[in-house]
Amino acid sequence: MKAILIRVGADGTTDGGGWNGPVHWPSGRFVYIPIMEDTAEFLPGCERRFDELAEPLMSFLTGHGEPTFPWRKRIDAKRGQPMHLDPDYEHLTYGDNGARRGCNLRAFQQDDLIVFYSGLKAIPSADDLVYAIVGVYIIDEIVPSAPLVEASRRAENAHTRKAMMRPSDIVVRARPGVSGRCDRCILIGGKRGGDKSNYYLLPDVEAAWGGFIKADGSRWKSPCLNRSATPPLLGDPAGFLKWWKNQNVALVRRNFLA
Repeated sequence: MKAILIRVGADGTTDGGGWNGPVHWPSGRFVYIPIMEDTAEFLPGCERRFDELAEPLMSFLTGHGEPTFPWRKRIDAKRGQPMHLDPDYEHLTYGDNGARRGCNLRAFQQDDLIVFYSGLKAIPSADDLVYAIVGVYIIDEIVPSAPLVEASRRAENAHTRKAMMRPSDIVVRARPGVSGRCDRCILIGGKRGGDKSNYYLLPDVEAAWGGFIKADGSRWKSPCLNRSATPPLLGDPAGFLKWWKNQNVALVRRNFLA
């Protein structure tokens, strides 16, 4: 069994949309905000735009007593713009560039794990981000090239909704019933010592997961969560599953809050 940790969602960078998804702490309830899409050339009927995020986001903020003005300003600025909805928890898919960032996934098989995490903005407002698990997939199958996805299923993932699909892109399909978005996120990261800019795996989490390893089996010396250009593999996937079971988190097939 193999397991990989992949960062997803808006992350405060320009490509990420310039913001982070909100999380109500300590309940762990959060809103998944996808990153920006690099093209507006969707296949007919496959458009996914930030407009559909507006109502769930505002409802979440209002329900937790958070001022909506700065968030509304951001969402209004993005209305009509395409979003890269990936992973798509409703369809239980995830796509990636199999020649670059997602190259390790090419060696994955049925029953292997993808663990998704995000850097979230705590509400009520806090200075530090909350680095937490937001979704888990148990792989059912992997389509090795996006253009191979049948036409009837191309609306299921961001990498196959485009008019121009890259042959190097892969699409993962997860197993229903045991995969999805977390109904509440689980904290896995924090700052260490005098390092005020980076976030690392919490020591107990690092121990339970067996740390991070590279594809060649060598160990990552510094399990940094906000500077991992290449998604790391988990050293002990069975240890992760044992740890995950103890978190008692429900997984749902919804991208945004009901």
